[in-house]
Parts: sequence; structure tokens; C-alpha cells
Amino acid sequence: MPATDMRGSGTVARKHGGAAQAPRLFAALPLPDALRRELFAASGAVARLFPASVFRRVPPENLHLTMRFFGPEGGPVDRGRIAALLRERLETGCPGPLTLKAAEVSAFGSLRRARIVWVGLAEEGVPGGDPGRLLPLQREVETVARDVGLAPETRPFVPHVTLGRLRVPSRLSAGDLNAARPPAPDAAWSSPFTVRELGLFGSFLGPGGAVYERLERFSLTRD
Repeated sequence: MPATDMRGSGTVARKHGGAAQAPRLFAALPLPDALRRELFAASGAVARLFPASVFRRVPPENLHLTMRFFGPEGGPVDRGRIAALLRERLETGCPGPLTLKAAEVSAFGSLRRARIVWVGLAEEGVPGGDPGRLLPLQREVETVARDVGLAPETRPFVPHVTLGRLRVPSRLSAGDLNAARPPAPDAAWSSPFTVRELGLFGSFLGPGGAVYERLERFSLTRD
């Protein structure tokens, strides 16, 4: 699956069936491998509640914490400019590494008409009312989106990892969601983890679904 990187224009294209495809860009925080495996197992527990065609799981390699979706590359959504602005913002306003921990399993929509099942991420050791480091980082990324001409995001930022999507609105219970969590007290789910870099990712549509590729890395460690 060859990729074409046209650095002069800031465009990255990947060939599928002979046609070059521009990626959909987004900024995200990566997750540890052990946690991604447990999150994928949790989505399997949810999938068993429905017919096979109803719940579409996110593959483990695509699990991440999205900070901002920029959209399909083209026009203001230019990889080179977004990367340069992210690097500039983080050089002056980097909050430092983040310590996060997986929290509750929940759903967007409602439990009666769930559409997206997700796991919340909480910043470890941050008392209520304190923005910690995660929210300031998200604001820096949002500022970059505005600087390239995108409309402000109107929805509140909810730190989460999407486990899967329901093709039709479906009923779930709190017990169903709680049961998806691993019971072992030493599971990666129960362990805080440190994130030291932000990534700029491209989503390419392949025959088996979306394939995510990390295009740029930005350190969150202060010099």
C-alpha cells in the first residue's frame, strides 16, 4: 500500500486501487499497547450483546484519544501548516507530559438509544475544578484549528476513546457497560500511564476500513 508524500504542497496521498487519496487529519494522543488490547477486549464484550452486523468495533491499532479532528486534507486543512502551528504552540505553551487512566464505559446518545460506546480517560491526580494539563493541551490544539480557518468546535471536549459504533440506535444498560471492564485489579485499565507526545494522524480509507497513520510527532516534554 504505497504512500506518496508531496512535501512541497504539504499533501500526503495514499494509493488505493490506483487512485491517490488525501487523508483525513486529526490530532490525537497514543495509548499503551496493553491498554489498547484491553479496550479491544471490552468492545468484544459489548459486541456479544448484539447481532454481528450491529456493532462495529474499532480495531486495536486505531484506538487513541482524539484531541481535534481537522477534516479531509485540502484548502485550510494543510498538513504542513497544521504541523508547523502545532509545533509553534507547543514550544511556547506545552503543558508537559500527561498521566492518564481509563475510567468509565459510557455511550453517546443515551443508554436507550446508544450510538457510540466509549471509555472515558481521566487525568490522574487532578482534583475537581483543576484543568490539569489535558484541557490546556486541547485548547492549544483547538487554537491551531482556528488559526488555519476552521470553525470553532462547539461541543464540549470529553476525553474518551471510541470502542465502537452501533449501526442503529440500540438499548444498553449500565450493567452491560460495567461488565465490559476487565475484573483483574492489576489490569492495564486500572494503571495510570504517561503520554509524552502528541501525534498528527492521517486516516486513509482502505478495503477493510480506515487505516490510521501517524504523520507527525510533537514532544510534550519541556526542555
